[in-house]
Amino acid sequence: MMDQPVAQSTRDEFRRVPNDGLRDGALIRSARAQGHVVRLAHAMSSDFGVPGLMPYVLPLLERGWSVTLISPPGRHTGAAIARGVRWRPLGLTRSIDPLRDLAGTAQLVSYLLKDRYDILHTHNVKVGLIARVVGSLARVPVVVHSAHGLIWSLETPKPKRSVHVLLERLASLGVDAVLVQSLEDRRCIVETHILPPEKVVLIGNGVDLRRFDPDRVGVLVREATRRALGVRADEILVMAAGRLLREKGCDELIDAIARARMHDRRVRLALAGPLDVERGEASLIPTAKLERARADGVLVLGQRDDMPELYAASDIVVLASWREGLPRVLLEAAAMGKPLVATDVRGCREVVRTRDSGLLVPPRNAAALAEAILSLAANAAERERIAAHNRAEARARFDLEAVVARVFQVYERGLMRAGIDS
Repeated sequence: MMDQPVAQSTRDEFRRVPNDGLRDGALIRSARAQGHVVRLAHAMSSDFGVPGLMPYVLPLLERGWSVTLISPPGRHTGAAIARGVRWRPLGLTRSIDPLRDLAGTAQLVSYLLKDRYDILHTHNVKVGLIARVVGSLARVPVVVHSAHGLIWSLETPKPKRSVHVLLERLASLGVDAVLVQSLEDRRCIVETHILPPEKVVLIGNGVDLRRFDPDRVGVLVREATRRALGVRADEILVMAAGRLLREKGCDELIDAIARARMHDRRVRLALAGPLDVERGEASLIPTAKLERARADGVLVLGQRDDMPELYAASDIVVLASWREGLPRVLLEAAAMGKPLVATDVRGCREVVRTRDSGLLVPPRNAAALAEAILSLAANAAERERIAAHNRAEARARFDLEAVVARVFQVYERGLMRAGIDS
C-alpha cells in the first residue's frame, strides 16, 4: 500500500459509516474461516466517490476480505488507506486524453494480471467501460458494474443513444451484473437489450438513518448553525448540496433565487459542495456569477463535512440537476425531514413521487424553480406536512443497510457461480 496524508475531517466522516450491514445471518461469511481471502477491487475515475463507497467496504474488511481501490489520487485516498483499503494509482480520469488513457488502461491490465482479484467492481462512465472490458479479458471471475445514473435515456436522440447502447453492450459482454439505482435506468438497459433482465439489479440508494436523524441533531443545533451561517431566524434558507457544476443546475438555481428574492427577500440560498475542476471550464459555474450571487446573499460554503447540521439549518432542500441516478442529497434531506424541490428527471422523480414529498419542476427552467421555492417559502404549514411525510418515507425506503445487503448478495451469487468460497 502507498501512504498518503489523511485529512482529519475525512477520517471523522468515515468513522460515522455503519459497519453492521451484514448483521442477522450475514450473507457473506468470514473469509478467514473458509481458508480463502476474497480479493475485491473497486475501479473508479475519481476519488470523489470514495466516502460513499466506504459503507460497502468496511464490513468486508472486518470479515477478512482484501479490498483494493484503483483510482487517481485525491483527498479521500489517504483516509481509505487508513481504514485498511489497499490503493493502486490509476491514470484513467473522467476527461478524454488518448495517450494518458492508453497508459492508464495498461496500468489497469497490469494490476488485474498481477493481483488476481476475485471480484472487480467498476464505477463511472469511462473507467466503467474500459475496466469491464479489461476485467473480462483478464478473466476476473466476477465483474460487476455500478451505473450511478445513466448519461443517456430512451428519450435521447436515436443516433446518440445508439452509440451509448453499442458501447454498453460491448462493455457488458462479460459482466455478471450491472447495478442501477433507479427503475428508469433499469428500464433503459433492459429495453435496449444491453443485458438480460436478470443481470440488471435494482439496488436503489440509501443513507445512514442514524447520522441523518433530525432528533439526533436537534433544534438547538439548527439555531446555532443558522447563527454561524449568518441566517436570521425569519429567513427561509434554501439548501443545495453537490458539486458546483452546470449539469447540477447551479446556474438555474442561482437565477431562480435572484427571481425569488424580488418577491420575498426572506429567501436565502446556501450552496454546499466543491468546485469540480476536473470537469473543465465549460462545466463550471463562472467565478463572476458566484461572486455576484455572494453579493446578493448566497452562501457559497464549499466542501462540508457537517451535512446533517446544514440540512437541519435549512427550510427547503433543492436539487436542480439535468440528470441523476437516485440522488443521495434528496435522500439525506428526506431523512432529515425537509421539503424538497427537484427537477422532473430520472432519479429525482423516484424520490419526489407526489406532492406529499415536495415539488417537481422542468429541468433548466429558472422561472419554474423560483415559483416552486416561493410556494413553499410562503406556506410554513405545508413545509411541516411535507417534512413529516419525508421523514417517514426515508425510514421505509432509503435505509443504507438494506442497499449494502443487496450489493453483497450480488457478490455472493457471483462467487458461488465462479466456485469461490466466500
